[in-house]
Order: sequence, then C-alpha cells, then structure tokens
Amino acid sequence: MRTSGEQTIEILRDGAVLEALAPVWAQFPQAAESPLLTAEWFAAGLATLHAHPSVVIVRRGDRPVALAPLANATLAGVARLELIGARVLHEPTGFLFQDEAALNTLCATLVSLGKPLVLQRLPAGGAELAALTRAARGRGRLLELSAAAAPVVRIEGAWEPYASGLSSRRRQDYRRARRRLEREGTVSVDIRRPTPETCASDVAEAMRVESAGWKQQRGSSLLDNAPMGAFFRAMSERLARQGCLRIAFLRLNGVAIATQICIEHAARWWVLKIGYDERWAAMSPGIQLMWDVMQHAFDSRLKSVELLGTAEEWLHIWTREEHAYRTLVFYPYGPHGMAALGVDALGALARRLRPASS
Repeated sequence: MRTSGEQTIEILRDGAVLEALAPVWAQFPQAAESPLLTAEWFAAGLATLHAHPSVVIVRRGDRPVALAPLANATLAGVARLELIGARVLHEPTGFLFQDEAALNTLCATLVSLGKPLVLQRLPAGGAELAALTRAARGRGRLLELSAAAAPVVRIEGAWEPYASGLSSRRRQDYRRARRRLEREGTVSVDIRRPTPETCASDVAEAMRVESAGWKQQRGSSLLDNAPMGAFFRAMSERLARQGCLRIAFLRLNGVAIATQICIEHAARWWVLKIGYDERWAAMSPGIQLMWDVMQHAFDSRLKSVELLGTAEEWLHIWTREEHAYRTLVFYPYGPHGMAALGVDALGALARRLRPASS
C-alpha cells in the first residue's frame, strides 16, 4: 500500500479479489461502455491466461477511482507488466478511471514501478495515451506503435435503408447464396441467449462449428488453441450469468454451419468470434450469418455493431468506419528497462532481416 496525497495505491496479486470487486468495477464508466473492460472479462483472463496478476488500484478513501488490470509476463526473457489477456486475445483494452486526476495518479504509479510495460490496443487519442506520456517524461522511453483498427457499424435508422445502401453486388451475392443454400434444405437463423444451464452446450456447439473451417487447418480454432478455448468457456460462463452472452447460428436442416459468439452490452452488439463449416464455403455461410445478425441488431434498435478483431478487407462490406488504437511500450531508465529495449530492438531488426520466403 502506498500513499499519494489523499489517494492510496494498492497492488493486488490475488486473482480471486477481482471477482469480489465486480460490483465496484461495474461503476467505472469504461466498464459500463465496453464488455472488454468488465470485471468478468478480466477475471476470465486471469483464471485461464495468467498465473501472476498485478492489478494496480488507486483509492480515495475506500473507493477505487482508477484501476490498471495488469499481469506479470516474461517476454524474450525479460519480466514485464502487460494488460490482462491482451497478448493472447488481441482485443481492444484499457484502464478504468473515474476522472483525470485518478488516471494521472495511476499512470504515475505504473511508471514508478520500474518494470517495462506493454499496453496493447489502447484507444488512439484517448486519455490514457496523454496521461502516460506525461508520466513517462524523464522516467524512461515511451514508444507509441501502430495497432490494428476495429470496424464499427453505427445504427442510426432502420435496417432497410442501411441494407439498400450496401453494394448492389453484395446484396445480389447474399440473395444468390441464400437461394442456393435453401435448395439444400431448410435454412434457419438461431440467435440464442445462453443461460447458466445452457451455456456449456451452446458454447461447445459454436466451437465445433468454428473448428470445422480454415481455423482448424491452421491450428487456431478454439478447440485447437487450449488457452483461447479455456478463456472463452470461462468468459461465456460469467457472461451467461450476467444475461448478456449471445450465440448465433446459421442452420441447414437444423445443423449449424456458421456461428458467432457475441455480447450484447451497453446497447451494442460485440462480435467476438466467427466461424463456419468449410464444407459450405462456396455459399458464404459466414457472410450470410453476418447479414442476419446485422438485421437483428438493427431491428433491436441497438446503437452499433462492434466487429472487433481487426479491420479485414471482407468487413468493408458493412462499413468503412473504424475505431483506431495504439500500442504503448514503456522502458524505464535503468538496467531492467534498457535490457528490455535492447531485446525488443534486436527482435525487430531480426524480423526486418528475415527472408521473405521464411
């Protein structure tokens, strides 16, 4: 425990404490806006992806006013602090804070710890970047790196005007693919709200569909990637208890051939995972299901569909708007920080020198 003016600093190294903090955590505006910043998301990350949490909390009295959900990691042989789950999940993340003063105290505390920091996919132009830049001045080197953007579809009206504004070629492709699929049997769209009782079976079905495509061939499906699979099971169980987990299926004769694992939070639809059965690839079942999910979000009068992941070309079917992100890496002055900087610089040089065919 440290003291900074009227504020105290606490570092939690027991992952179970996060679960107990959930009611307070939910009061942070960032958690209210994004499911990727909730206690449930980070608790699932700690339970499955990290062995050593190091969660930094700023308190005023007994009330937490800022929080950095960090864990210890060793990258390239050097100990560092990183945001929980970011390196494995590659999703947007960030800090939680009630006001600028609390955030400034949090960032000053982080740079004073004397460990390299890896902070992936923070909002570009956000308050965290400015506060960390101020805190790092004179304490070490702070690098701002590019990070993948995430597409977003704003919902500002009814489905029909939005759909009619999409490419006519894409609309024709969708109708043609749906007709071809319907010639094979009964096509249905199944959007589920898993309960704690049905969650395990719904998630298992989604994972089976996701593993039946190119992700399985590349070894990146949730069934092949044990840490990712464990995280999604743990996260889904927690979110099912909250009532905000959604799993969508495109079915042919009752059999799922495409799926999405999603969250409905803050009147937004967040797409976490997509997949389809490769045997039906010629009929674009993944795009068909995305079309149906988009219509569902519009008909539900949500605010947006957050496509998450990265801004892949096929997602430009739906939108050109993106959320921009940056990755920050802090190297404190001193042997530890300079060792990390040297290792990272050599790794970057090695990647640039690697033959294109390797």
